[in-house]
Amino acid sequence: MSVAFRRCSFLLMVACATALPVLSIAAEDAGAAAERKAAGAVFTAYNKMLESHFAVDVSSTDDQGAQSKATAEYESLSRIHVKTDRVEIIATPEGTWVHADEQGWQQPPSEMAGMVKQFVPKSAAELQASTKNVKDEGPTTWEGKPAHLYSYDVDTMVMGANVKSHNKVTIDGAGRLVRSESDGEALGRKSHSVQLIRYDDTIRVMPPQG
Repeated sequence: MSVAFRRCSFLLMVACATALPVLSIAAEDAGAAAERKAAGAVFTAYNKMLESHFAVDVSSTDDQGAQSKATAEYESLSRIHVKTDRVEIIATPEGTWVHADEQGWQQPPSEMAGMVKQFVPKSAAELQASTKNVKDEGPTTWEGKPAHLYSYDVDTMVMGANVKSHNKVTIDGAGRLVRSESDGEALGRKSHSVQLIRYDDTIRVMPPQG
């Protein structure tokens, strides 16, 4: 091997070695920019949902195979009507009422407030603070129309318990959050849930009558 060839090889190796950190930094910057853009789309859609009259249909399956369903209607974040397999809850600024079994509507003791809080969505700022790894998963469809899919991880506290989840959300062409699929873990138990979000300006939540 000639001296000239060895010198050329050495210079090429040095050039590549010094270029790699630059390429790595550029890739990191591009990745961070992509995550910021994806997060912007997700949290803008989330804010739009919180500012709307909307309903959420939830289907969940735990790691034992037990299934549950719930529907929550939101006139606002302070006017909520929840129906589960076992209980119905109405929460308004005037008070909170629970309907279970044949007991009719009753106002629960204050220590049951946590039961209602679990149905109150976090603010966009709270969600963003506990969210990481936001990714653009590319185009998809929703009800036959163009939509977009995103994913993110959440690590947060709910009623004193650490909750971790991996989430995939669908945002429609109007920039609205319409579907969320989540694989979560809390208190050593795992679950899978699907949330379908509907928007309806006619939703009203009032205290129960009778």
